[in-house]
Amino acid sequence: MTDNCANLYFFYDQTCALCVRFKGWVADRDVTSVVELLTLSEEGLQARFPMVYFTRAGKRLTVCNRRVEVFEGIAVLRMLAYSVPGLALVDWVYGLPGVRAVSRGMYQTVNRVRRRLCFNCGDQWMPSKKYSERERRAGRRRRR
Repeated sequence: MTDNCANLYFFYDQTCALCVRFKGWVADRDVTSVVELLTLSEEGLQARFPMVYFTRAGKRLTVCNRRVEVFEGIAVLRMLAYSVPGLALVDWVYGLPGVRAVSRGMYQTVNRVRRRLCFNCGDQWMPSKKYSERERRAGRRRRR
């Protein structure tokens, strides 16, 4: 796995528009090639990274470092900020009081919206599920 000089391996879904845009944003700021950007459909990826759960990687941000540690979700943003020189200011801001809670909430909101907008990410939108949830909420309101 340590066949090149990358410190982080960033996994992304090339069919998700939001994932591709975020990958481009990271690539623009990674001037020293610290991060290797890998698509989830790349051949031999599961053999090269057996410690990564690729079904979860399709639903959440996922990176792996050279020490074979896998990071998911909000921890990915912290690892990118720590490793990519163009994001050093983000790492400093992340250390300020209250920023962790705000960033965690923002990530959860973006992840929830991403699932609604992109049919390739996470759970697909189901009209019957949406209808049943709406009816259940309406029932709660009537009982009160």
